[in-house]
Amino acid sequence: MKYLAVLFWAVVLGQVAGFIGSALTHAQYDPIVTLIVSVIFGVIISLVPAILANSSPKHENK
Repeated sequence: MKYLAVLFWAVVLGQVAGFIGSALTHAQYDPIVTLIVSVIFGVIISLVPAILANSSPKHENK
């Protein structure tokens, strides 16, 4: 359920950022491209904690 929430908010905030970015640069707003980029970043953000947990060294208390 946590991953669905991350994906949902990535899409929503990605659409907002894409709309504002296209307005600021006077470019045409393309919701499909913005959706694809948002989903890719949402998946990457979801995978970062798992990658960091596996790559951190295990310290022993002495």
